[in-house]
Amino acid sequence: MIFLDTTFVVALFVSNDDWHESAVRVYDEIRNEKLVISNLVIAETVTILKNKLKTKDIMEIYRNIPNFFHVVDDNSLYGEAMNEFVKYDSTISFFDAMYVAVMKKEDIIKIASFDSDFDKVDNLVRFC
Repeated sequence: MIFLDTTFVVALFVSNDDWHESAVRVYDEIRNEKLVISNLVIAETVTILKNKLKTKDIMEIYRNIPNFFHVVDDNSLYGEAMNEFVKYDSTISFFDAMYVAVMKKEDIIKIASFDSDFDKVDNLVRFC
């Protein structure tokens, strides 16, 4: 299993993103694994996409997310995310802390992300 962070998801779907080619290359390498995102990744992705794509294109991506990725519910993990945020002394964002909490809950140690802040997280392997 590999967790996909928002930076990766956005780069994958936005052809003029600086990281698009790298995201496509990595996706081709990992596409046969279980690719996991959370509700918060969806929310953050849609928010970022509003500045990059037309609304109809964002809606198409939103509708197809379950066809590409396994979506986990992160609603019960805010307390664990805050613990991760504090553990790393707010050197990672709360979004990233939530993703770490999701990964711990799902026993995932690999993440596809262009965010180097994940390099600070113990026992995590970052692709990209």
